[in-house]
Amino acid sequence: NAFPLPQNNMIASRSALFMADDKAPVERGVSMDQDGKSNVWAIEPKMEIENKSTEEKTGSALIAVGGLAIFGAIAAAALTNLPD
Repeated sequence: NAFPLPQNNMIASRSALFMADDKAPVERGVSMDQDGKSNVWAIEPKMEIENKSTEEKTGSALIAVGGLAIFGAIAAAALTNLPD
């Protein structure tokens, strides 16, 4: 056999548990190691940090709109000057 089966009857499991006491669910991780000891660890919530200010966002949007307008003008000029 290339992949032997484990000899003990303990099966590793992972599941998410939610605490019912709080309004927002708190997620925890649970697993069991080879010795049969359970391991519990906290899973931190993902936080999104916004690095750009509104001025930077506005500048980026204006550059994008300007680039699109220039592309549209070049495409229109090229399409109107195609040979028949």
